Amino acid sequence: MAELLRVELSPAWLQRELVARGCAESEHQGEAAHNQATFRSLPDPSPPSVSLGRQYVEMDGCFVHRWRQKASFELKVGNVFSDPILVENGTRKWIEHKEYVGYFGDSETFGERLFSCGERWGVSDAEELYVLGDGASWIRSLHSQYFPHGQLILDWWHLQKAVRTTLGSLVPEESERQRVGDGITSALYGGDVDRALRAIEQLPAATKKRAEERGALAHYIRSNRHAIPDYEATKGQGIHIGSGVIENCCMDTVGRRMKHRGMGWTDRGAEAILCLRLLHLNGHWDDYWDREHPRQAA
Repeated sequence: MAELLRVELSPAWLQRELVARGCAESEHQGEAAHNQATFRSLPDPSPPSVSLGRQYVEMDGCFVHRWRQKASFELKVGNVFSDPILVENGTRKWIEHKEYVGYFGDSETFGERLFSCGERWGVSDAEELYVLGDGASWIRSLHSQYFPHGQLILDWWHLQKAVRTTLGSLVPEESERQRVGDGITSALYGGDVDRALRAIEQLPAATKKRAEERGALAHYIRSNRHAIPDYEATKGQGIHIGSGVIENCCMDTVGRRMKHRGMGWTDRGAEAILCLRLLHLNGHWDDYWDREHPRQAA
């Protein structure tokens, strides 16, 4: 490239340029999303969704290493997608119509961006809307603030993981742990939260630490009980209940670019690269460059 353009492009210059462009674009998107979320502007009249039938919004957090520190920080990611979820050869699944959202910062600003994306997709007019997450308080808050018309679902993978992880500490004998775990997860899968909580309250807790772990699991389930449906019946209606889609979103947006061995990130660098990567993944890369550098008419 240096020979073609007859200019010297050093790695340091490219890095500064990418960070500057990514941060500027993120700020531009954030301002537009804020204006829309506070009703200062109208949504795009041509949402990318091909259907206003069943729509989904999912959210999660991804952690990356901080530059030159033994610490990590969270990037919030989400996606909006619609049925149908296509299936190949009965095993491999992929989603044809989706859009990713990501942000490094507070959940409120992330929520504005996710809301703006949802409006482009017409989720406010969707016949069915489902909001999935891992039960974190910030996800519940964004659901109530921006998607209250949607049904909140605590995804099944995270719920059963919480149960199995706690049982691993409280019940040392494997066969008994399996039996008790099957009973609790069976109750939860059928939406019987009260039966699951009664079984949890009967778990042994020989020490204060074990009692706290048992209490934390019960609190997690109680805090999310309105998001625990009858999973079996819900899945039987063809409604997505798992975490696979958002886990793939985390991998596509963050994992494959920002979590390689030895990588570390500054706040600005992470936000810039995430923003530019989302432009590419969502198919907006060419639109961005045309906006930044309008082509001259022939």
